[in-house]
Amino acid sequence: MRFNRPVIRALGMLSGLGAVFRNEDLRRVQLAWGAAITAEWAHFVALGVFAYDAGGTFAVGIAGLIRMLPAALIAPFAASLGDRFRRERFLLAILLVGSGALGASVAAFFGGGNEFLIFALAGVVGVASTLIRPAQQALLPSLARTPEELIAANGATSTIESLGTLIGPLLAGVLISVVDVGSVFAVGAAALLVGAFLLARVRVEGRIEVAGAAAESTRDLILAGYRVVARTAKPRLIIALMVAQTFVRGSLNVLIVVVVFRVFHAGPGAVGYLTAAIGVGGAFGAVGAMALKGRRLAGPFGLALVFWGLPLALVAPWPNPVAAFFLLAIVGAANSVEDVAAFTLLQRIVPNDVLTRVLGVLWGLAMGAVALGSISAPALVSAIGPRPAFVAAGVILPLLTLVTWRRLVEIDRTLPVPPPELALIEGVPMFAPLSLAVKEQIAAGLIRLSVPAGEVVIRAGDLGDRFYVIADGELEVIADGLHRSADAGDYFGEIALLRDMPRTATVRAIVDSTLYALERDAFLQAVTGNSSMRAANAIVEARLAATGASGSPR
Repeated sequence: MRFNRPVIRALGMLSGLGAVFRNEDLRRVQLAWGAAITAEWAHFVALGVFAYDAGGTFAVGIAGLIRMLPAALIAPFAASLGDRFRRERFLLAILLVGSGALGASVAAFFGGGNEFLIFALAGVVGVASTLIRPAQQALLPSLARTPEELIAANGATSTIESLGTLIGPLLAGVLISVVDVGSVFAVGAAALLVGAFLLARVRVEGRIEVAGAAAESTRDLILAGYRVVARTAKPRLIIALMVAQTFVRGSLNVLIVVVVFRVFHAGPGAVGYLTAAIGVGGAFGAVGAMALKGRRLAGPFGLALVFWGLPLALVAPWPNPVAAFFLLAIVGAANSVEDVAAFTLLQRIVPNDVLTRVLGVLWGLAMGAVALGSISAPALVSAIGPRPAFVAAGVILPLLTLVTWRRLVEIDRTLPVPPPELALIEGVPMFAPLSLAVKEQIAAGLIRLSVPAGEVVIRAGDLGDRFYVIADGELEVIADGLHRSADAGDYFGEIALLRDMPRTATVRAIVDSTLYALERDAFLQAVTGNSSMRAANAIVEARLAATGASGSPR
């Protein structure tokens, strides 16, 4: 049976999702993210309806400002903790804080519905929701094992975000219609607790500590993310465009509420249904985004921004709920492509030791932009009306993309290819279970050695200090009862390091050869995880059996 190209591509996308969910830690992180994003959007709808009932359009804008402004101010600094402590534990703590804030919102609602207290708690929820994003996105490179798996993981993140954007508002709409706003707060608190439970068993294997992180002053730790953004053109451009998109998103959050009540004259449940349209489109867009190639991401990012804005401008001439639902679904699809492309770019070009902080800067600025968009939208509606306000919001991103297009295309042209050392590391079985981030750190620590024919690299009986991978050439391995050759892609030296014993063989170059060496401490730190240690021990046992050597420590 012959399949056409779209079918093959669709099967490839589903295979990518399957690979992500076969990785147990990635699966737990993605499911926890699903619980968090569902809770966030349910809370968003419930808060908007609560605020509109309390004070109309202006109160909705104020609620959005209070929800996002603290996040904008706190997130870039709090995110620095994600580069100092274990990212999986940092993410767990954030989910527990968010769950506690939503639980307190339940008590405040049923204790009299105090607007000031519920708005203040919304600020805490906003901070937690904002910090979840950089922590989760910075964690993915430490769990994904290849560049392709990282793109698939970002695609899964966007798919799940779209589903959460669909399920959360729909759930909120139903609960508000049938029960009340307080029930939405309660469901959100429970969802975040489920996410925390899932994360409790996630642990990054082969995590290489960054020596400089512990030595940094608190000031340097906090400001490092800002320095990277200020001094590096490519991340700065991507972040600036993403911040512009979140400003439009903040405006749209208010405009959806306004159009439901003032243009469509519908009930409060329609706020949830229209918001869910973004999730419907996002689910399709996220699956399609996994077809993106790692070397061509900036162009799709720019095109996604165009299709983020244009549908909003078209809401004005088609003022009916069905057309609005369709147009917002296009926005959702574009949002997924934008997220996968942009975050994969940042994960690839920002150093891993400052990644959480850079993403924290991004999300702090983004939440500030959401807050500004939320407070600007009521003024815009008051000045020109709800339908023209959609046009004004919709043209922002296409215009910015047009202005910056050449610089975006240049990012694709200059994106660095993976170094050849990374390919060598990926070919070593004991390193296969390690994350892409750790493999890149190992590759960066390799020492290139040129070995002339006849030179001995290691000698039986000597102490072990390095692990070796052969890049090219041919060497001979000589031990009691063993004499074999080794060539490109082979490796040696792990037995003495793992078993703390003298070298069991002599290795000599037959022809001029090129090797890469990894120092003892870096090697041992890399293979301390359960999966990598099991693979390493299996290799050691097989090689010791071949030489007849004892595996007991000296």
